[in-house]
Amino acid sequence: MPPRFKEFYKPVPTSREVRQRRLSHERQLRSLQREQVFMGKRLCFRTPQESETESEYEFTPSDTTEIISGLKHDVRVSSLTSLSTRLERPSEEVRNFIQDQGVELLIGFLNSTDADEKLQSLWCLTNIAAGEPGIAQTALAAVPYLLALLSSEDAEIQNQAIWAVGNLAAEGESARNQLFANGVLNPLVNVVMNTTDSTLLQTACFALSNMARMPNSYFNRLFDMDVPQSIARQLVQFKDDMGCVTELAWVCTYLTAASNSHQIDQIMATGAIETFLSCATKSSDIANTALIPIIRTLGNIAAGTDAQTHSLVSQEKFVQLLVRSIEKTSSRAIEKESLWVLSSVTAGSKADVNTMVNAGIITDLARIIEKQNFDLKKEAAYSLLNIAIVGQRISDLPNRDLVPEFVEFVNSQDVELVRMGIQYIALLFEQLPDRQGPELLRGVAGGIDALENQVAVTDDDNARSILSALIDDFYAEGSMM
Repeated sequence: MPPRFKEFYKPVPTSREVRQRRLSHERQLRSLQREQVFMGKRLCFRTPQESETESEYEFTPSDTTEIISGLKHDVRVSSLTSLSTRLERPSEEVRNFIQDQGVELLIGFLNSTDADEKLQSLWCLTNIAAGEPGIAQTALAAVPYLLALLSSEDAEIQNQAIWAVGNLAAEGESARNQLFANGVLNPLVNVVMNTTDSTLLQTACFALSNMARMPNSYFNRLFDMDVPQSIARQLVQFKDDMGCVTELAWVCTYLTAASNSHQIDQIMATGAIETFLSCATKSSDIANTALIPIIRTLGNIAAGTDAQTHSLVSQEKFVQLLVRSIEKTSSRAIEKESLWVLSSVTAGSKADVNTMVNAGIITDLARIIEKQNFDLKKEAAYSLLNIAIVGQRISDLPNRDLVPEFVEFVNSQDVELVRMGIQYIALLFEQLPDRQGPELLRGVAGGIDALENQVAVTDDDNARSILSALIDDFYAEGSMM
């Protein structure tokens, strides 16, 4: 998808290379954050009554012998249950057992005629697939057997098999391509498309969102199989079930993150975005777990073409959600995601910038610049610079309050913040009438010192040239009142 962040560091924002770099960097960070927070994998925990406190004890060689014996005799279900509990927090002995022979033994139960044995074996494989890479890889041997169970008539077994597949899909590109080669995609999409069961839909979307992660070799097939249309239909059916809405949104997050412009248009044509916006704005206390994938999906679309961005901004609920998420949220994650979306919107057309300004966004951006930590300050600064450049509204900003903060940017060790600080001060000097820019800088203790210090240490020739011109302008004859 062609990225569209504006070039923030020059008077005329036309360079697409800088937009590409920033969009790519932001997506990588958000992908990493999602994997750190949500892990991409999910352990299958038993209730305290079921597991008692078994998993707190060390698994010993004698336990291995006992479980192997139990798996081969008449206490197979209880042995499988005990093993699945141990796999929640596996000891070294458990890891060795799984790598040596555990997976092979478990695969043998997938063809069992006993539903309980099959289910408990799947539970074990699910937790193995959720483990560290060295352990999870061993569960790939079960993929051909899992495939047959993805269409099981037993909903509990089907759900558990899909869960295991979802964990394996999070293991990486090689695992995803192996799952695809074994034919996992068709039955998985079929479940997402046709199930009327909330639990099954959530698990299937979890697995499908992991299958949609890049890199993979089959991304376009998801569109050939009408996945966006299926998501939109199920979203309408389950719009009051926030668990389903959340998982459906994660599928859309991964689809929009890697889509080209035409594919984004396909997703938008399904009506799913309108439904997501309705879900996100119908209540002020919607869970952050649901808001994050919805806002991230909107951000991916806002980073598309101007027409796609304008399509979002034209929807009142989009503007309402974005303003509310920045204005009232108690979650830093939501605020940061929303600021990322806003930086794309304000990098679009002047009309879209005006829409956001008229919604009162400047006040909140200024508050963030003045009071929040530097990571959020940086996100807010992108939008303020866009409002000044694209919207040509530098005079509408609360510049007297902002100048000290952007001077701090110039003094920082963060190259990006330094460049934004210089850009903002240059805009003040160039666009405010009657030498208001130099006078605003004069009112900040250490303001000109920050520019002079930076010109002495910067390795950026372009920045040095701008700084030198600003310093000359500051000391120009007639600048003193």
